[in-house]
Amino acid sequence: MFLTEQKLKDSFWKNYNYSGRALRYQFECSIRNGDADLVTVETFQDKVQFNAFEFKLTDIKKAILQAKENSRYVHKSWIVVPSEKENLIHNKYSSYLKELKYIGVITVESGGKWKMIHRPLMRADDEIELVQSILKMLLVQI
Repeated sequence: MFLTEQKLKDSFWKNYNYSGRALRYQFECSIRNGDADLVTVETFQDKVQFNAFEFKLTDIKKAILQAKENSRYVHKSWIVVPSEKENLIHNKYSSYLKELKYIGVITVESGGKWKMIHRPLMRADDEIELVQSILKMLLVQI
């Protein structure tokens, strides 16, 4: 159980990026009004992929709305919640999430182990609206 979103974020990030899978990343990234909690630039199947993450302890509806807005700017948009929310996601939100094809859900246990419980599709490159904050991440160290 997590007491704060920051603890959820820290625990997830430590385990998600332990091998350096993110080539670039930025917390509180301004891809939209209000910022995404985390944006990463990664390679997946030899392609560059942008991911956005929203971390929430309770307000799943808000997380879905934020992830939906983020999905305009990334290949995959993720909602990250504590593992005890898994049944709630399956029982209350799974049919809605199926309609939002570029949004996935990850649950995190208190020790940091994470699990993908809803897999998103990957948005095509030509469907992504490029924004300065992601372009600036790509330019770091060039």
